[in-house]
Amino acid sequence: MDKKNVGIVGATGYVGEELLSILDNHEKVNVSFVSSHNNQGKMLFEITKKFSNIENLTLDSVENIKNYEVQTIKAPYDIKTKGLNGFWQFRCEIFLRILDKYGSFIHSDLDAIWLKNPEIVLKEINTDLIFSQGTIHPRPMFKKFGLVACCGFFVVRDSDGARFFLNLLKSDVQNTGDDQVSVNKILYNFVESFSFEDNYYEKVCFSNGERFSIRCSNKNIFGDFKNFYDQKLSVAILPHRLFPRLKDSVDKSTIVAHPLAPKSNDEKMKLLKEIRLLS
Repeated sequence: MDKKNVGIVGATGYVGEELLSILDNHEKVNVSFVSSHNNQGKMLFEITKKFSNIENLTLDSVENIKNYEVQTIKAPYDIKTKGLNGFWQFRCEIFLRILDKYGSFIHSDLDAIWLKNPEIVLKEINTDLIFSQGTIHPRPMFKKFGLVACCGFFVVRDSDGARFFLNLLKSDVQNTGDDQVSVNKILYNFVESFSFEDNYYEKVCFSNGERFSIRCSNKNIFGDFKNFYDQKLSVAILPHRLFPRLKDSVDKSTIVAHPLAPKSNDEKMKLLKEIRLLS
């Protein structure tokens, strides 16, 4: 299998080293370029741990990445002028291009903070789709199953079923205008049940006074698909205690924290600092 050469800019930083850990055993990529502003000229393993399949490369200057063939996916969608109308469909098109060109991928919102490498959990799950758990939006999904899938952190594996799911999502999101609504709408219509093992409930309290209890599990939650257009498709919801959406659930065991926060950037940053996810 031909591997795609990739480069990591800022390879010795926290995010860079986590990316290297993820790519170390990736079957479709070969890390051929690493850069570091502060450690230029040193060998990679002088700064980071040793990896099984990544060579001990010389840390280069980011300016020298121009000597390599760099492929980018341009995003010609201007939210400021176009608004959100059409944005979710455009995002689904990008997901499909990534899946077709590079295979399996992780999508992580900017405010989904990686405290540990999620691969330690993800590699044990053999489903086509993996979602973190949301709270109560959208309501029909919550009322039916006691949980919802969150689009702030999810995994799409390279499979025909996952590809069909993304195409269906791309079509439906034109009507709903919200990818989380569409994702959960598809799950609502085609998942017969979710298997909860070692389950418990967490309280959700909103600023308007509404209170709910969401059904969680200390283990992965698996959905049982029925009659999904004759496609084979499997889905898992990650344990909320490891991938929490509620700020009070963030603790030492957290792998990726994606706490509910106000939409404004300033308020979002304030919350992340309050719970010490940012300094």
